[in-house]
Amino acid sequence: MSLVASLALVSVLLPQNPSAQEGSDKKPLLTPAEHASLRDKLAKFLADEAAVAMGGKDREKNVDKKAKSKAAWDAEWKKAEAKVAKTGILLASTADVSAIFENCFTVKPPKNSPGELRKEQVSDTDIEFSYMLPKSYKNTVPTRMVFLLTGSGGANGATMWTKASDYYGATWAKSATEADAIFHIPTIPAQLELDPIPDYSREGAEAEEDKRSRMMLASLGTMMQMANIDRRRIVLDCGRGNSGYGLRFMTLFPDRWAGAILREPTAVDDLRLGTLTGIPILLVRTAATAATVDALAKRLEEISPKKITVLDAADEYPHKALTPKIEEWMAGCRRNMVPSRIVIEPNHDQFNRAYWAKIDVANPLLTSAPDKKARLEVVAERAVNRITVKTVGVESFTLMLNDDLVDLDKEFTVVINDKAVTEKKTRVLRDLKDNVVTRMDWDYLFPVKFSTTVPK
Repeated sequence: MSLVASLALVSVLLPQNPSAQEGSDKKPLLTPAEHASLRDKLAKFLADEAAVAMGGKDREKNVDKKAKSKAAWDAEWKKAEAKVAKTGILLASTADVSAIFENCFTVKPPKNSPGELRKEQVSDTDIEFSYMLPKSYKNTVPTRMVFLLTGSGGANGATMWTKASDYYGATWAKSATEADAIFHIPTIPAQLELDPIPDYSREGAEAEEDKRSRMMLASLGTMMQMANIDRRRIVLDCGRGNSGYGLRFMTLFPDRWAGAILREPTAVDDLRLGTLTGIPILLVRTAATAATVDALAKRLEEISPKKITVLDAADEYPHKALTPKIEEWMAGCRRNMVPSRIVIEPNHDQFNRAYWAKIDVANPLLTSAPDKKARLEVVAERAVNRITVKTVGVESFTLMLNDDLVDLDKEFTVVINDKAVTEKKTRVLRDLKDNVVTRMDWDYLFPVKFSTTVPK
């Protein structure tokens, strides 16, 4: 199964106590009961839409179901719009939109009893992973997740990866987190190294990196089909031989993570880290890794002040004695999809987006001088309805916008490398819905798209 297909099949049911998207400071226009009614109809529509996309012998029947559920959703939305018309615009209220869309997909109840580590395989691939649902798991409630990369068994090797069950036992078994978190553990191919940064001038390097990414993303996509994962609370836990890779992977997909744990950090001097701006990262320090950890923590702290935590090891790797402190740190990890400041420093030409910003065309990384490599920095100032953009080596870019970032009822200003343009955009509900479905992320709530070239 392709990565796109894996993600396109993700589904989830209805939430309890939906919360407004972070960044919103306005009260909802609708009641919780009205949110739930809209979410009911949206969930049915999205489930029918997914069934049509899958095709099969029941496609015609599913097309009819989709038409009916879409009509019901459209009617309910228009009814809600009419109700709030005198006090506001429904699509402008991120508190309401977030409450309506949160947990808007559907997943089936688990086929196996929660509380046991089980193996699974991504359909039509050789990609395998292990997972465990907490005993308290309900398919109707979003559940936080620890994405666990098993460390290597040798002290200085990265090709003998520890078995999932053994590594889980040495890290999280019998922890408090077992009670309310999903654990997802991809099976790393035996001879696949993770930490070395690819040299893309070398033949085969691109294919190797693609294999690493597919291991991560395809297994995650399948897991999202199987379980109700809280998109805002996915933490990446990296071990020996893959802590450097974990950072690299996060720079490619920064807006999927609430934070990262690095149990044995390694030097990543050639890795651009700016895209990790704002992401909490915890590093474990030992006597042997102290110099490396301190240098890396300093780099990360410069990027994300007050977001970096260093814990001194209390036992041998993988440091199970630190679990209570790691849990305390992890309790505060929660992704924000609308940070006011974003930095994108790509480490791969194809992966160059973060949160609500994306580089469309830029200088190729391999042939660019260090000071000409693509970089995009974006700052939203809602108080003055302005977005300031600084670029290096970028020809064009796209911003996805909502009313947490700027007031879309008014004209907003985009200042690109000190040159200002004024814009007025119309919110489009269908575009917002399509964005949510494409990413399988109910937090990706942007009804406006702004694309432009960088002025010369």
